Amino acid sequence: MRKRAASIRLLTSSICLVMLILSSSAFAQSDEEKSFLSMYFSKDELNVISTTRSLKSISQVAENVTVVTAAEIKLMNAHTLADVLNTVTGVQVYQAGGPGQLAMPYIQGADKMNVTVLIDGVVLNNLSDNTADIGTVPVQMIDKIEIIKGPASSAWGSALGGVVNVITKAGSLDHQGNMVSASFGKKNTDDFRAETMGKQDKVGYYLFAGRLQSDGLTQHFGVSDNNAYAKLTYGLTDNTDILFTLGYGRNSVGEGVDTVYDLAFDDTEERTLSTLAINSLLSKELELNISIRTMQQAFTSKITGAMLASDKYADKGYGSGAKLTWKNAFNTVVFGADYDNKSLKTDAIAGGEQGLIKSALYVNDTISLNKLSITPGIRYDSTSSNGDITSPSLGITYSIAKSTILRAYAANGFSMPTLFFTYGDNARYMGNPDLKMEKVTSYQAGVETAAVKYLWMKVSAFRNEITDAFATTTDPVTNSFTYVNSGRQRIEGVEVEMKTIPVYHTALTAGAEFIDAKDLDTGQRLQNIPTRAYDIGLRYNDENSFKALLKGRYINWNADPKYEGKYSSYVFDLNMIKNIYQHKDTSLEVFLNVHNIFNNDQYVASIYQNPKQWLEGGLRYTF
Repeated sequence: MRKRAASIRLLTSSICLVMLILSSSAFAQSDEEKSFLSMYFSKDELNVISTTRSLKSISQVAENVTVVTAAEIKLMNAHTLADVLNTVTGVQVYQAGGPGQLAMPYIQGADKMNVTVLIDGVVLNNLSDNTADIGTVPVQMIDKIEIIKGPASSAWGSALGGVVNVITKAGSLDHQGNMVSASFGKKNTDDFRAETMGKQDKVGYYLFAGRLQSDGLTQHFGVSDNNAYAKLTYGLTDNTDILFTLGYGRNSVGEGVDTVYDLAFDDTEERTLSTLAINSLLSKELELNISIRTMQQAFTSKITGAMLASDKYADKGYGSGAKLTWKNAFNTVVFGADYDNKSLKTDAIAGGEQGLIKSALYVNDTISLNKLSITPGIRYDSTSSNGDITSPSLGITYSIAKSTILRAYAANGFSMPTLFFTYGDNARYMGNPDLKMEKVTSYQAGVETAAVKYLWMKVSAFRNEITDAFATTTDPVTNSFTYVNSGRQRIEGVEVEMKTIPVYHTALTAGAEFIDAKDLDTGQRLQNIPTRAYDIGLRYNDENSFKALLKGRYINWNADPKYEGKYSSYVFDLNMIKNIYQHKDTSLEVFLNVHNIFNNDQYVASIYQNPKQWLEGGLRYTF
């Protein structure tokens, strides 16, 4: 009852604020503010779409958001989405080994199942355990990644911990050309890529194909990862476009060996996703988007050696969405609906197959008042498996002069139980059909400033109160366990980020995160949630032919000692790019990466050790 009352109070406050503001005069983002932001951010970073599902200035975003662009990904010489997210302050990546291996994101101490990952609007999280393997997502096709750190349920539904929204490249008159690249590294760790993009008459196109392979930088962690992606646009009229995407990936990896019991573990995953959307500008102020999407994932885990076993999971489904965006002099109102119909097939759940139907309505408004921006939002989700839930939110930003922005955000969020939690049925686990959503009430506050000359800094504080947290009970007779809603947790902390403007072509970046996570019922600190993480980077760009990035990261994982983890030191990577030929739109680059320069350990569990120092180099030809 107290939770529901808090939601009603937050919603009522939002409505009152909207009514108050609608009677006031508004003001767009100032030229001074744009000038301040452009000193530290590229053009692609100045606007985001993920927080309200409509394009808005980053200065009006109350949530804690980080944007990573294609240019930054290229400088990293990253292979997969996991490589990129492992450099973002506030995000930690649990990875089984080197590039292409199983990897899961954690945000602000929230579990991997509480982080929603999307590619062009398609959710990658599987139905069996609600996680997304970011280690199999190639980066070449990525134009921009928008990361919301904290609950984003008022826009996206089940996203208690945050959202990773991947937006892929699109061909246009301004984005044309072709690229082929190849890199070669230790243990035959090779990455081959090709892409083409452009526009012919009314048709825009982007096509990508790539293969990542490795014999394994650690024992029995080989990789064979093949991916392809296509994105096509067609200008039906001057005001209406049709968008089509199709992606395919097949990944086979070794998951280590158990020498004590003579066992070897291997996984295979196959994924197909697609979207079809119509975007139409109905008038100067009104835009309509209608989309459909499909997704199929099949996962097989095998154990060989002294024993033989195999687990198979297959989930598939389709969905649709409709969104209406209305803009006037001081409002951007977004009203939308989502629908998904999915099913999971596996021997580990009752009946061998279970379905999930979800539908939702959401609305939000971004209102600009001189230096003040206010964003109320609310979403209602209905599910066939775990009931219904309402998620309100309210965000405020305020600009002080041209160089400082204050942010505040409050929201209710949730995470759905997995279908395995709800319908599981095997010798070790019994499902709980009465399981409810895991819920959070979140408060965030922050400041972003460049008041100190040559230095940009962002400080963000958060406090997440989680109720109905998932916990397990064990049957004393059968020794099987069941998930129940019994936990209460508090996860709070502070993030600090900074960057300098280039001096002698060199810029410094740094970040830190401190987390305190407690079980409110026992008062004990929660294990397996990082207590602190530090990032440091040094970038060099002579604006002519040479670029370099030195990046270091330390994470105190606070893992259960039984996992025998090691994480007492930094891991540094050095990436260098040299342009050796340039003529008009044609260029040839050579790049070299030195990973884990100082040969340090940083892993949560001894069975998933990080690779020791390794090198790779390659060529990139653009024409």
